[in-house]
This record gives sequence, structure tokens and C-alpha cells, in this order.
Amino acid sequence: MNVDTQTAYRSLATHFYTTRFPEIPVSELDEFRIIGELLRAAPEYRPDYFRRLRNALALDQKLRGHFWIAQEINRTLNPVTVLGLPRKRKLARRQRISDDDFAKWVSALLAKGLAVDAGALMLIRMTGARPCELSGISVEGTSIHVLGAKHSHGGLRGADRMLEADDDFCQLVRNALEAFRSEVRSLDSIRMAIHEVAKEVFSHGKPPSMYTLRHQFGADLKASGMSRVQMAYVMGHQATDSIGRYGDKRFGRAEAVKVRPAPEADLTQVRETHARYSPARTVSVRAER
Repeated sequence: MNVDTQTAYRSLATHFYTTRFPEIPVSELDEFRIIGELLRAAPEYRPDYFRRLRNALALDQKLRGHFWIAQEINRTLNPVTVLGLPRKRKLARRQRISDDDFAKWVSALLAKGLAVDAGALMLIRMTGARPCELSGISVEGTSIHVLGAKHSHGGLRGADRMLEADDDFCQLVRNALEAFRSEVRSLDSIRMAIHEVAKEVFSHGKPPSMYTLRHQFGADLKASGMSRVQMAYVMGHQATDSIGRYGDKRFGRAEAVKVRPAPEADLTQVRETHARYSPARTVSVRAER
């Protein structure tokens, strides 16, 4: 787990403590109180958020030295999924953005002196990296290395990727990295600043988010003609079916994609899990006599 993810998890846990136990010091919370409140709050959360919050609470308690509490939290099942209760509907979020709107967004951030935040947006738009992966991007020559945030199976199916692009594009990535690293900021503070500026610039309709840029990048990849395996690799997915949830090809632009898997990229680690359709077979019908 990288530093940004760990920081985000601890921030999530702190928010849970302060909102659910406003009058109880964190040091006095035991597993019964934490797990009990987590179970009561479960219907308010979508399953993926419940899982993320549970992981955040377990990590926070582990880092506080409460290993038993962390273990019990990790064992907690979501009553919504276990009992088949109605799930909270996912909020519709903006999934595409035009180049003009993106330029307005970045310009508004720069006008407010938010170079770190503008750099973050540029990096996501250019490389398709997850927000939590931005600190792990490096450029050497015409190679762009993204240290993946999602690993499983003991690291055997990691989501690191080696990409390549031309000299001019790699220089743009370097410039964005320099802006992003010009000040030490938490990912949460960057996300909040970006959201506030987005609400100002796009006061009508749904404001875009970092999530929007990754979806637009996915749409552009689909229009680029890359194979499923190549697209999954560039996005940092471990399996090819994941790209299906990102972006709409109809709103993608092939020319917007400037990166591709580097020659040394190991695409064999990407599992091919998308549905395949075999050609329809001709069925002969014997005429009745």
C-alpha cells in the first residue's frame, strides 16, 4: 500500500470516528463500538464504500497498535450483501469531458495558484493513472513508469505499467510532475480543491472530477484501436473485462491517446476475462415431406 492510499484510509477512518462518536475519544473505542456502528451504518453505504471503510478502520486500528480490533473489523461482513437488503443506488457521475472544458478547468486552477492540483489533472488526463498512483509516476527518456496502486495474489498480478510516448509528450508529463510535486499536499486536499473549482467553473450540470478524466481516457483508448489486453495494461487493470466499465467509445478520440505499452511491457500478466462471441453456426432445416 503506497503512502497516499494509507493517508486516504486514515483520513476516512478519522472522519468515521468524529461523525459517529463525536463525544468519545478514539483511544476509548473498542471493537464492539466500532463494529456495531459500522454495521448500523451499512445501509447508508454502497458495498464498495463499506468495504473501503472497513479496510480503512482496520488499517487505522492496526497502526494504533490494536491488532485484535483490526482483526475483528476485517472479519466483519456487510449485512446488506449477506442478507440481500436493498443497496444504496450509485450516484450518476460525469464520465466525459471535452478538451475545451478541460482547458477551462486547468486554467481556473492555475489562476488560483493551485499548480499542484492542475498538475494532478494533467497527469491523469495524459497517462490515465489513478489519483492514488500520481506520486508513483516517473519518466526516463521516452519511457513512463506508473507504480500501480492495485496488487493482488501476493504481487503476482500487479498493475504496474511501463508506457512509452514521444519526446515532446514525455516532456509535458515531466512538466506536470514538476507542478504536482512543487508542494507537499495530501490527496484528499487536492481532491477537495479540484472539486471546489469544478463547481465554480461548471455551475450548470454535473461538475467533472478526477474520476471523469479516467473515464474519458478509457473512452479514448476504446477509440484508439488498441487490443483489450493493451487497453487493460495501460489502465492498470489486471483483467480485460474491467475496461468495459470505463468510458463510452462513442465519445472517445483516438488522437488523444499518446501513450502505449512499452516494448518491455509484460502483457502476459493481464488476464483475458472479457466475453467472447463465437461465430453463429448455420442450422440446416430439413423440409418436411
